[in-house]
Amino acid sequence: MKWIRSVVSSVAVVLALAPTTAFASTNYHEAVSGIETGYPYSNDSCPAPKSISPFAGAAQGTIDGTFQIAVCHTQLDPNAEIVGGSFVITGGTTTVSGQFATGGTVTLVGQTVLDGTCTQTYAVSGGLLPAGKFAGTLVHYGSWTGSSCSVFFATISGRALLKL
Repeated sequence: MKWIRSVVSSVAVVLALAPTTAFASTNYHEAVSGIETGYPYSNDSCPAPKSISPFAGAAQGTIDGTFQIAVCHTQLDPNAEIVGGSFVITGGTTTVSGQFATGGTVTLVGQTVLDGTCTQTYAVSGGLLPAGKFAGTLVHYGSWTGSSCSVFFATISGRALLKL
C-alpha cells in the first residue's frame, strides 16, 4: 500500500510540473474566403514602404465563423515578403488569434488583361504564431492602364492550420 501512495505522489508531481500545453493542445483547420476591407496602409509597427492589407470573410472548419487579418508585407514588385501582421478567427464561443510570422511569401503566378480590365493572381504562404501555417490565393482586380494593373479590389482564399 505504501508503494501505491509513492507512485501516486510521484505521478501527481510530474503532472503538476508538466507544461499545461502538453495536455491542452488543440489543432484548428480552417478554410477561409474573404475580401479586402480597405486600402493598404502603414503604421508604426509596419512602416512605409511596407504596408498592411486588411481582409475579412468566412472561416469554415474546426471553428466555423469569421476571420479578420491584417497582413504586413513588403512592396509588391512583383512579389513580396510577409513581415508580420495579425489574425483573428471567431465562431460561437471560440476565438483564436495570433500573428503572421516573418518570412511568408506573396508570389505572382499570373496576370490577365481583357477589355481594359486586369487580374493578378498570387500564391501566398507562410507561418502563423504561436504555431501553424497557411497557404492560399490572393487575386487583385483592376483596370489596365496600358502598362500596369491599377488595383481597386482584392480577394483571398486558402487554408490555415493553427496549433495552440
